[in-house]
Amino acid sequence: MPTRSARTSSGGPPTDDTIRQRVLGLPKRFRQDAVDGMVAEWELRVGPQTFAISVVDHTCFVREGPSTAPQSVIAIEPSAWLALDEGAITGGQAFLERQLSVTGNVDLAVRMQTMFRPYRRARRGSDFDYVEVDAEGLKLSTYLLGKGDPVVLLHGLGGSKITWLPVLGPLAEHHRLIVPDLPGHGESDKPRADYSPRFYARAVRGLLKELGVEQAVLIGNSLGGRVVLELALRSPDRVAALALLDPSVPGLRWRYLMGFTRVFPTEIGAVPFLLRERWMQLVIRRLFAHPERLSPEAYAAGAKEFIRIYRSPQARMAFFSSLRHVVTERPESFFGSLRRIKQPTLVVFGAEDRLVPARLGVRLAEHLPNSTFVTLPEVGHVPQFEATAETLQLLTAFLAGAPKGKPRL
Repeated sequence: MPTRSARTSSGGPPTDDTIRQRVLGLPKRFRQDAVDGMVAEWELRVGPQTFAISVVDHTCFVREGPSTAPQSVIAIEPSAWLALDEGAITGGQAFLERQLSVTGNVDLAVRMQTMFRPYRRARRGSDFDYVEVDAEGLKLSTYLLGKGDPVVLLHGLGGSKITWLPVLGPLAEHHRLIVPDLPGHGESDKPRADYSPRFYARAVRGLLKELGVEQAVLIGNSLGGRVVLELALRSPDRVAALALLDPSVPGLRWRYLMGFTRVFPTEIGAVPFLLRERWMQLVIRRLFAHPERLSPEAYAAGAKEFIRIYRSPQARMAFFSSLRHVVTERPESFFGSLRRIKQPTLVVFGAEDRLVPARLGVRLAEHLPNSTFVTLPEVGHVPQFEATAETLQLLTAFLAGAPKGKPRL
């Protein structure tokens, strides 16, 4: 959808002075309870103007001019900045419409939006919070937003909760959304563990328990879809319904998966870092049937965010442990177990998914007793990004007719 252009009180387009006053006024709207001891600095570029925003000792400071050492740099069009600040659009919308770009720590850029009260309005369901939830001894970095019956969204291997940004605003209008970084991913803990589907399912079950959710609808993309299936098998009382977007199932294409070995060479430093980043961009582009739907800046930001997270040896260990389970799972035992899942299930596949071919989606749906199978033409592995409107339509209709989750009373 097109961005709604912000206007000044006189009805004209935003001026430099309007932007300056709004940004310099951010400390007055600072939510101290949203930072949890965080120390961080951002550089915000709004059109031709640049500002440094820092948080330290539960206090926010803003000054004009560039930051000396920003962890995250956000560049945004003036009208989009005002619309975002007023809640007329979401950050995900601005990003997809190429009104906003980020370099550096992408997760921190998203988190900045959670730290300020909206401009001249009360907070509402689509305004999300960032929390760190202790789930069975694991810290899970999580977005919480919306009100209503609980819905959990789980990202794919090598991804993070950021991959759900395009759909969060609309879904939050009628549901309470719980959007974690899975263990070993994003900003969540990365313990030395066997990253099996069972391990992930136990962590999600702990997350639900800690947040006081008895039962939820679960939505998963790629690895997240496999985790949803595992939770439905092991803790069916926790799962009201399932929506699976190109879930990882036995039979993935090896050629694509092996591309990650070029991002992480066996010997640290064996391949120049710039080459690994360039290869990572190619890996991400292959997730899309039509890569031109995102800007080159978006692929660069995604590649750098992946490299930032997986500089950590603990993160790399988690990645390859997860990958090992994905590629070695026995198809017969996996598909044979699916008959036990009785909940309503929506299975959505991109017809041009290069990683998990749609034929595996057909087989998956055939083994799920209460499933609906949908293919999206000219779409790849991440439909929430490549076909956002169609994916939202499918998820909204499914959630409207599915059993509701149960927040604990």
